[in-house]
Amino acid sequence: MSRLVRPVILIPLVLALVLIGLGAWWWSQAGSSTPVSDDQAGREYGSSDAPVVPGAPKSGVWSYRASGDETVGLGPATIDRDLPAKAQIVVRPAAKGFWRTLVLSEEHVEASRLRIAPAGEYLEERVTTLKVTGFGRDDRERLVPPALVYPSAMEPGDTWTERYMLDKVRVVTRSRVLRADTVQVDGASVKVLVIDKRGTVSGPLAGGRTDRIWWSPDMRMPVRWVMHTTLDGFASLRMDAELTLTRAAPDPAS
Repeated sequence: MSRLVRPVILIPLVLALVLIGLGAWWWSQAGSSTPVSDDQAGREYGSSDAPVVPGAPKSGVWSYRASGDETVGLGPATIDRDLPAKAQIVVRPAAKGFWRTLVLSEEHVEASRLRIAPAGEYLEERVTTLKVTGFGRDDRERLVPPALVYPSAMEPGDTWTERYMLDKVRVVTRSRVLRADTVQVDGASVKVLVIDKRGTVSGPLAGGRTDRIWWSPDMRMPVRWVMHTTLDGFASLRMDAELTLTRAAPDPAS
């Protein structure tokens, strides 16, 4: 073989091997979730200049033990990944209420802005972040109309229905208080109400979400939270997760 011909063959071969290696690295990174520390969660989601509104949960970083996995899809391509063993819910003040931000990983964050009224907590705005290897999108939507998600006074047997639109996506969630219970949190007994939420989603995204929440009326926070999500459309998400509160009070946000 001529010495002049050999580089013409070798250069495309080397480029192909490099691209294959980069693709393999990207795929391996895509299949993992990045854990977030309490300090990092507080720095990124805990700062606020708004005054604290009476009736809001304590501001700061609530730490949870976590388990579960999720499958994120765009078109025919899907990525399976386990969730980190630790999650946070960060509470910070907002006008007439507060933000409650669920940090499952760097790649999956769900933030909710709630308004406090005599009837309870109304969900007014949601911001959902889903990423794969640093790429993704933040979906910020205002609810029309705002939905009562946690009444101020609840007891076993109570039911209510949340109906709202997120742009063109319709959500209907039926909630029921199943029973009263007691849960141990860091050696202390915490009184809770076990709430079952079953939601259906229709429109450009279709599917549903089921939540079983061990809710502390005193803390105004979930002590335990089991969630299952199935959504299909222009993107897809399948997630099973369980969170358990590890401390009965939050750490201050940095």
